[in-house]
Amino acid sequence: MGAPRFVFYAVNGLGLGHVTRLVSIARALRRLSPECEVLFLTSSEADHVIYREGFAAVKLPSKTVREHCGLRKGTYLKLAQTVTWNTLAAFDPDVLVVDTYPTGSFEELIPVLRWRQKNVFVFREQRAEAAGSGLLQASLRLYDRVLIPHDSVAQAGPVPEPAKALAVGPILIRERHELPSRAQARKALGLPEEGTLLYASFGGGGDPEGARALTLTAQVVQELPGVRLVVGAGPLWREQPPALEGAVVLQGRYPALDFLPAFDAAVTAAGYNAVHELLYAGIPSVFIPFERMVDDQEKRAREVAAAGAGLACVPLTRDGLSQAVREVLKPEVRQRLSAGARKKVERNGAEPAARALLELLT
Repeated sequence: MGAPRFVFYAVNGLGLGHVTRLVSIARALRRLSPECEVLFLTSSEADHVIYREGFAAVKLPSKTVREHCGLRKGTYLKLAQTVTWNTLAAFDPDVLVVDTYPTGSFEELIPVLRWRQKNVFVFREQRAEAAGSGLLQASLRLYDRVLIPHDSVAQAGPVPEPAKALAVGPILIRERHELPSRAQARKALGLPEEGTLLYASFGGGGDPEGARALTLTAQVVQELPGVRLVVGAGPLWREQPPALEGAVVLQGRYPALDFLPAFDAAVTAAGYNAVHELLYAGIPSVFIPFERMVDDQEKRAREVAAAGAGLACVPLTRDGLSQAVREVLKPEVRQRLSAGARKKVERNGAEPAARALLELLT
């Protein structure tokens, strides 16, 4: 057998969660099997981050771009199906890895899952109605392995063939030894060595809900002497992020784990990647859940708060956010939350996930 070939299928719209999880596994896979060939198939408009991590990608237009650019739905579906099928047929992978949507964005993977390759599904926690849907549950039977990026299989929801499921823990793009120190991260970002820095980020940049959260956060910080706001403008910002008086705006910085240790605290959306990256880095954080069709961010934020690993701002109000930010910046609270965060996310599941892929080929 020659060098094994892997295709990672990552659909992303408002954020970079799927891309980041799959790039994390691909990085670990390359460490374990340097000779392997890896190709991404993605509709993310931030596909450049895949190349930045050393992987090639075939790019499809996202649904958002289709709408903005006037492509008819029928035209788009035919294009996406044709590109997906032809890419997989030409590359002929030994393993196909899919995140969150087991049938693809619009069921284009259903016939592909019966081809010769092994199929692996990354089954992140979803709302109960989504995880238990008939189509999702039926499609899981077409997968040879189901990887759960949580500490237990039960967190993802029902799996029709439990023997196929493996809980590997949260999947992150960097190992702990790769994280910079506080001083190294601040120097790399051109930030002052001393002083209190609060980080704020609300997704990859494609989410209109984030604007209100960012505005409120800036207003709260302006009332706190000695605290400086640093905003992470995600790779999906299509316009200049709003001007924020006194704030530093970071653009083109990815992944977040390369610079998170620079900060004393954070206020972010409660998406899977943001939460687990901040917990892994031990950054005391306030999590603001946004409404999503599949991802239950409010549940995640409340569970983190209950574990003493962060604070939840639910619902998002000016007074509630002000109270939470003032609380998270107290030295004794920061120390407690940092310890709780590291305890909740102690390890990176990327390498166990990569080993599971290789085991399918033996």
